[in-house]
Amino acid sequence: MDREEFVLVRDMVRSLATRFGVTSADEVKPSTRTAAQQALDELGLAELRRTSPPAATAQECALLAQEHGRRPLTTSLLGTVLLAPELLRLLGAQPDTRTTPTIALTRELRFPGQASTDLVAWDCEGADSALRVSAEGTVGRVELGPAAPGTDLVRAVRSVPSDAPVEVVGRLTPPDRLRWQAYALVVVTAELVGAASSFVEQAVEYARVRRQYGRPIGSFQAVQHLLADATVLVEACTSVTRYAAWCLDNEPPERALAAARAAKAEVNSSALEAVYAGMQVFGGIAQTWEHTAHLYLRKVRLGSTLLATTADLLPALAVPEVTR
Repeated sequence: MDREEFVLVRDMVRSLATRFGVTSADEVKPSTRTAAQQALDELGLAELRRTSPPAATAQECALLAQEHGRRPLTTSLLGTVLLAPELLRLLGAQPDTRTTPTIALTRELRFPGQASTDLVAWDCEGADSALRVSAEGTVGRVELGPAAPGTDLVRAVRSVPSDAPVEVVGRLTPPDRLRWQAYALVVVTAELVGAASSFVEQAVEYARVRRQYGRPIGSFQAVQHLLADATVLVEACTSVTRYAAWCLDNEPPERALAAARAAKAEVNSSALEAVYAGMQVFGGIAQTWEHTAHLYLRKVRLGSTLLATTADLLPALAVPEVTR
């Protein structure tokens, strides 16, 4: 995409977030979920990664995921728009607009292993099937079961029946399997960066207007230090994630995966710490059901374990990097 085209697409996502962003957990209802997903589907963003070469770069997709994470949204941008179409594109499958798959993960929301059978369809709002990628790269299409409970209240998750038939769609080559893992890590990480950065910005704005002892709380040095540290953490998350997205477009898959793992490891801890700091600034109101703070915390807290925890990533990052 040229710059003007990307700005137009990004603005469409912003407009969608403004219209359908959840302002309270009580607004998360089936009717509002359906309306928001229909509005997202009408944008046609699933075409961004459906064709080869893709219409949008990985960097552009990461920026859209970051934008999507800035507000609590019930829409499935990652699952049905960015991840599943990318998987089918890597397989060379013909685009089929009649179906809307998402991706299948383990019950713990990790990449499926060799013999994983306890799966869930993640980020499945509007999806009619899920694609599971085995450890050796075989991609199968599975049916969706009933809704499954989840910590992230705005993210739709459904179980996958253990006895459901698996329709084999294809098999990723070893390089494409690495590209797929790197891409998935980057878009998930980018959404977490969006959530953390937005929440810290809201905390800064709150510190400007909330007054105690006759002064804005942002005038107190302790609050300033808290927010300054949180901003530095968010900047670190942003930088490492954008580099990882750049690597996806410009580097071999091994190097792109290493950068994606480093980004996820950094964001797992730093984004969560930044949100914790923001919650301290909000004080008691952040502990209420009506405030959106817990929606951000749920997304980032769960996101820090999504696909890979830091403990999962560090052993892989300790392996010497493949030389160019």
